[in-house]
Amino acid sequence: MSKKDVEEIYDKYASGYQSGDFAPETFDTGRVAMGFADDITWHFLTKFLPEEKSIEILDAGAGDGYWAQKLVKLGYSNIVLADLSQGMLDQARKRFAKLRVKHNVKFVKSDIRNMVEFQSNTFDYVFSQYDAVSYCLKPREAVLELARVAKKDAHVIVCLDTKFKRVSELIEARQIHRAEELLRTNISYDFTHPQYNLTWQELAEYYENAGLTIVEVVGAPVFMHQVNKNVLKGLEENIEVRTRLLEMELKHCTNRSLVNFAGHLQMIGRKT
Repeated sequence: MSKKDVEEIYDKYASGYQSGDFAPETFDTGRVAMGFADDITWHFLTKFLPEEKSIEILDAGAGDGYWAQKLVKLGYSNIVLADLSQGMLDQARKRFAKLRVKHNVKFVKSDIRNMVEFQSNTFDYVFSQYDAVSYCLKPREAVLELARVAKKDAHVIVCLDTKFKRVSELIEARQIHRAEELLRTNISYDFTHPQYNLTWQELAEYYENAGLTIVEVVGAPVFMHQVNKNVLKGLEENIEVRTRLLEMELKHCTNRSLVNFAGHLQMIGRKT
């Protein structure tokens, strides 16, 4: 699938992205426990944020601006939202137009594999939350670009779907040929386009080749996505229980023996 094809898909579904009215899935056995994934990845996004609120931040593959908005509410005002889809950027503009918080957010149409719009060593903090690095199908090139535009000592954070957890989902969906293809090629199919799924070791290699020292490897989540979704929904209705479950996740989500089977893989590196 070409870059233009992916761009058109996200333009088409941009308006329903946040509400969940997105492109149809190709299988219905996925278990991601997104509430926990969001909380875990946000925990580590904020853990490595510099304290200085005036820093320059790049949100690459920013989509409709959900994560950047959370940063603005923390007081970070200089953020660039970059995305391949103009439709997604239009939704992000609408989101930020409603904010009553002063900010200096910019919206840039850009390909994460070749961000020619940005000079090298520009940003103090760089992140790509949820799948842009895998959807572009050239994760090595994307990581090189994220590292290029980061300043020395800046943290670079990438989050995407893990490789091995999807194998069992495909088997349960009786898509044995897709599971075999994923193990052979790293390619899986969700929604209406392919994506490049990775193990933490594979992503670590891309980081190291890009001059990034690995600081943390995170699975998000490592337990909750394996729980029956109806059971988990009931558990989450009890705030105390959910708090205990999140604490359990945060205690074990950096155990690298668990990360490859987590719902998502999040990697934090520092440019040396």
